[in-house]
Amino acid sequence: MARLARQMVSEDHLGLRLPSILGLLLTVCCVYIILSRRTTRLTGLVGAAFILCTDLTPYSYEARPYSLMVGCISVAILAWQRIVDSKVYCVALAVSLAAAVSLHYYAIFVWPAFVLAELTVWVIHRRIRVAVWASLLVGACPLVFFAGLLRAMVKAYGPNFWAQPHFKQMYTTYNNLLNVDDHWGVIFAIGITAIIIWSKTIQTQKVGFPSNSGEAATSVPVEERVLALVLLWMPVVAVAAAKIGHGGLTERHMLPAVLGCALTLCYAIERTSVSSRLLLLILFLINYEAFSVPILRDAAMGALLARREGAAHEMTALAAKLRQPNLPIVIGSELDYLPIVYYTPPELAERLCVIVDPKSAVRYLNTDSGDLNLLIIQHYYPLQVDDFDSFMSNHREFYLVSGVDFNWLTARLVHDGDTLELVAAGEQGESPVYKVSVGANGAPE
Repeated sequence: MARLARQMVSEDHLGLRLPSILGLLLTVCCVYIILSRRTTRLTGLVGAAFILCTDLTPYSYEARPYSLMVGCISVAILAWQRIVDSKVYCVALAVSLAAAVSLHYYAIFVWPAFVLAELTVWVIHRRIRVAVWASLLVGACPLVFFAGLLRAMVKAYGPNFWAQPHFKQMYTTYNNLLNVDDHWGVIFAIGITAIIIWSKTIQTQKVGFPSNSGEAATSVPVEERVLALVLLWMPVVAVAAAKIGHGGLTERHMLPAVLGCALTLCYAIERTSVSSRLLLLILFLINYEAFSVPILRDAAMGALLARREGAAHEMTALAAKLRQPNLPIVIGSELDYLPIVYYTPPELAERLCVIVDPKSAVRYLNTDSGDLNLLIIQHYYPLQVDDFDSFMSNHREFYLVSGVDFNWLTARLVHDGDTLELVAAGEQGESPVYKVSVGANGAPE
């Protein structure tokens, strides 16, 4: 997808983000169409606007697969909803699920939602839809083809991967996905779940199951409510699976849960007044506009490239201030080194390097993921990656740009008794720069 996008748009910074941009557009359109089939168009607009207020939006302009993955899952939901109309939607379901799990293997966490929804069709409507079960199975097949890659990733990163799952993510994830503080995220999930179950229970007591009561076609079938609720609680499934499988897990891996949030919210408000839903729509759009104003302002002022230009000039200006131009400049943090070396002019980039030592990284950071990243990436992009022991034996003095994240080197130098002389204090978010003299005070026993 990235290669195809680069062929369409030559500018890397836009081309590599194009799939994510299209992913958000696809998600918003699909949520509207899904909701419009069972509720009103106004409710569909509320759900589409809600998506724009979630944490999915920032990932729509990052060169990562998450936005497009969620877009493919939204297509799968739309296709599954319409399978009664045509068997062609079974093909669309299989293809979209296969695409989602090919973009990111943790898309498999949405399968329980589809499985439980189909089981509901079987229990409530007494129908076993073989074509749907086949589509779900085919959609998961890419995991078989990527099994070798997944095993290689586990072997490469080992047990010290930086993003270890923890049970706290089962409720903190909702705050991140919904951009709220305290415990409002999980309160939203619990409240919406209670409303959906309560309203459906009352409705069932009055008219019976949809298959027996001739319920209007525009109401939300129980299986679609089950699908939305299980998607809503996807973080619970994801954390449990990651714990059992000893895999890494971050909040962004659970982004498909925003689809469950949008669908359940709109199912809960389907019987509220038009004015209430219109007010919600306005509030969501105002929220999205407030989020977008700074970006639009930077675009109008031509400042969107300021960060890129700053990364290119910052190191050049720093190198000009250093008194000894023959000394190497070591970047202490992997997260700092990669953008610096990418944007810095080639003549200066050759002077920049980064030191790796996975054992020291585990000792001081409890993770060696940053060092392992550099050891892998150097095979695909020209990086100056040096082993700690060999670098120290060849350089008795060097400059150190001390970053914050994934920086174990500063602590190791202090522990070894090396001298760190501050030559440039970090200002306005910049990292401090030290001149390091190796073994000046003698390493401690």
